[in-house]
Amino acid sequence: MSLNKKLIEFRKKIRKNQKNIIDSIIDDHSTNICIFCGKADDLTKEHVIPQWVYDRCTKRNFVTTTNKTSQTYNKTTVPACKDCNNSILGELERYLKHRFNDIDLLEEYFTDSDIEKIILWLETLEYKLQVLDLRRNLNKVKGSEYIPYIGKIPIAMFQGPMDQSPSKVFSNLRNSLKTLSVKSKVYKRNSLCVLHTKNPDFYFFHSTNNFIFIELAQYNVAFFYFYKEEFNSAMEAASKAKKIVKNEYASAVT
Repeated sequence: MSLNKKLIEFRKKIRKNQKNIIDSIIDDHSTNICIFCGKADDLTKEHVIPQWVYDRCTKRNFVTTTNKTSQTYNKTTVPACKDCNNSILGELERYLKHRFNDIDLLEEYFTDSDIEKIILWLETLEYKLQVLDLRRNLNKVKGSEYIPYIGKIPIAMFQGPMDQSPSKVFSNLRNSLKTLSVKSKVYKRNSLCVLHTKNPDFYFFHSTNNFIFIELAQYNVAFFYFYKEEFNSAMEAASKAKKIVKNEYASAVT
């Protein structure tokens, strides 16, 4: 089956099961079902950030800004069935890796079809990250005292404004999954910034429901994507993205 046909089936499965999936996650944040189709059997561990992105280095880790704790990428997983993980999303990633390897941004650019698949891939990362934050408890902020009641609250409840309610967190999750069922990403193309990079290392940062930046050093390409914000032009998005990236890199070295 071709990738496009697999993606059609993927969207159909999400549309059919999205209510049950989100209801199950809300009822039990650690529910053991496929987070894409709701199946409870043939489950696998889907890496939130694919292993090929960081060259399968088991020492790679990221720090959650909410509680300042670190976690290795290779152990950061969510449940997904074999079909969604290996067959559908695995095929999408294999296609993208092939395109990343073939395209030299100094000489050519991705096709419209490529761009829409890149956007879909970045949107799956956002959804997985939101699910992950519901499955992980705050525990305690590094350097501070553990408070039992607060420590048992999911990290997701502390993302965003202080007055963000659980209903808003669940609404974001619901919309994030629904977005994956939308075929056309035309209206979001200006929200994706594609950058040629010479940096020698992988880099990643993310703001829930806002944006993601992921730098793939092995392919000399980086992507900045605004999940919700839309722009009249790609230049407008690039200008805003560059400011955010500059601030992030500056804070990382201080």
